[in-house]
Amino acid sequence: MKKFNRFAFIALLGIIFLLLLYKARTLPVVNDESPTAVTYINYSVWEIMMYPDHWPNNHILNTLFTKLFVGLFGNEQWVIRLPNLLSFLLYGFAIFRINKIVLKEDSVFFLPAALLFVSNPYLLDFFGVCRGYGMSCALATLSVSYLISGYRDSKVSAVWIALMLSMLASYANFTLLVFWGATSLWVWFYFFSKSEKHLRQIIRPTVVIGILTILYLALIANPMIKMHSTDEFQYWTSRGFYRDTIFPLIGYSRNGSPLILGISSHLIAGFIFMTIVVNLIYIFIHFRRSNYDPASLKQPVFVTTVLLLSTAFINIVQCHVLKTPNLHGRTALFFYPLFIVVFVGLLGILPVSKYGLAKKIIAFCFAFICIFHLAGSFKLNWVRDYWHDVNTFEVLEYLENMHTCEPVTLKTSWFFYHSFYYYVYTGKIPWLKLEDYDQSMDLNTRAEYYYIFSEDLKLLEPAFEPVQKFGNNRVLVKRKEENQFQSAGDSNNQN
Repeated sequence: MKKFNRFAFIALLGIIFLLLLYKARTLPVVNDESPTAVTYINYSVWEIMMYPDHWPNNHILNTLFTKLFVGLFGNEQWVIRLPNLLSFLLYGFAIFRINKIVLKEDSVFFLPAALLFVSNPYLLDFFGVCRGYGMSCALATLSVSYLISGYRDSKVSAVWIALMLSMLASYANFTLLVFWGATSLWVWFYFFSKSEKHLRQIIRPTVVIGILTILYLALIANPMIKMHSTDEFQYWTSRGFYRDTIFPLIGYSRNGSPLILGISSHLIAGFIFMTIVVNLIYIFIHFRRSNYDPASLKQPVFVTTVLLLSTAFINIVQCHVLKTPNLHGRTALFFYPLFIVVFVGLLGILPVSKYGLAKKIIAFCFAFICIFHLAGSFKLNWVRDYWHDVNTFEVLEYLENMHTCEPVTLKTSWFFYHSFYYYVYTGKIPWLKLEDYDQSMDLNTRAEYYYIFSEDLKLLEPAFEPVQKFGNNRVLVKRKEENQFQSAGDSNNQN
């Protein structure tokens, strides 16, 4: 079983990595990737770390690695996505460590647990784009794995590694500052539980944690102040943690899967709640039997459950105290692997030598659900959060085939602009002249073509006519012939 689990795990991670690599090479650069690849990487390392502007698009750790790889291999779309592609391998290493520690390598749940970690197509999307979300989730999961091993094996070095990885996770994406705060708390509790109430033994780690906290806050102070100065934290809504964070994340993770469409998101949320409750009951019983000895709280089920709950609690407190909205969608994505670790912790407390047949049936059911959910919902030509940019190559192919003279002039809705601009900036389409970025529709533009949402077609109908549809609601329009002559005349008069 151990050999089978290892081989199947490597095969699973290898297949998904190849799919992500294919996606990274074939999917157009999307809206939020472009600023990193054409703007932020041109700043110095220090300027990137200090935030050259107030926009939260600069995910610092991702930008730094993107700058490194572009310097080594050139500004190609697969190169700018390489940091997150490699982060998936880091995520796989974290999964292996967690399963090996909590379940053992010969466990019947080893492969189903691994499938649970990777059967979220919404999460996998971000391992194939140039953003900080995939990288931060990988680092956070690896941090949890070291915190688990540090508690279980009483390894001080592993606990410190967990703390440093949590910092890096939040440096890849500032929404994980709540995770870093929770990890810092339980790193401190590790030393407290080992101190046996001798205050002298807790002073040194407390001072070290305090110094690291101050230094890290000093490092990120300038970016946080710049974002706060223009109110960049006021995205999404503030209707409650469940309504804004948990419920939408479940919906995004389902991603249209035909296998689980009939299951209510509220029912899935209830399953999550019951998993946490069962873990808490087990932790309490175990703690009481140890005569309430803090040193007894070193089981993985304890570490995983309290880390998830404290992260959520800090997030809720932050929203109430700082009046920031709840995390939503991709900003809350790290809660997915945090919960899967909690569920794996529950599997880890099941008796090893009992209920063999029942456990095999449960393991098979979980594996079946995960495989068919992933097969039915993972798409090679689509990214859920950036669906509007998936037709960029098709638009360019149409323009290249249809144009008769150069340069071809194109204006786009602001939603699509950055995707096209990346290829103009990197010199991939010298035959195209892209008109300036504009958040409003410009009927008087001199561009020959205009790429827009279908709902904006009425605004341009006096001067443009549709020539090609893309997807369900995007259309490429071309200037009508009479307007072309008029535009050319206006240009000559100005000259």
